[in-house]
Amino acid sequence: MGLVRTTLFLMLALLLPAVRAAAIDLRVTDSRGTEVTVAGASIDYGGFMGSDKVTDGIRILQGDGTVLLKWADVETLKVSKRDESVKPVRLEIEIVLRGGRRATAALLRLGAMKLLGRTELGDYSIDLDKVRAIAPVK
Repeated sequence: MGLVRTTLFLMLALLLPAVRAAAIDLRVTDSRGTEVTVAGASIDYGGFMGSDKVTDGIRILQGDGTVLLKWADVETLKVSKRDESVKPVRLEIEIVLRGGRRATAALLRLGAMKLLGRTELGDYSIDLDKVRAIAPVK
């Protein structure tokens, strides 16, 4: 009985991180107005030394603090303003949460900042600077 429990525990321990890290599908609108559905989306904040992928949300600035905004809580996210008077450029966003509440924030400027995934045409990659709107696909 102890071996069965141990085996079940080990199987669950191996499977839970994979379930938690499951990527979501996003409807992405770029700076040209092109809208695509990106399956298995993730955001890579990595830099020169490696990858730092986030699959369950997007990192934003709320005041001076950082927040991981979970896709499960988001109805839509739209870039409302591009402030080019600061370096790096500050992208202010308007967020509509699932309950209808609205909030404003800014995208966290860190590393590569690429949204990755797959469209019906193949592998997809876009710089977050080029994204104008994101909506999780239900």
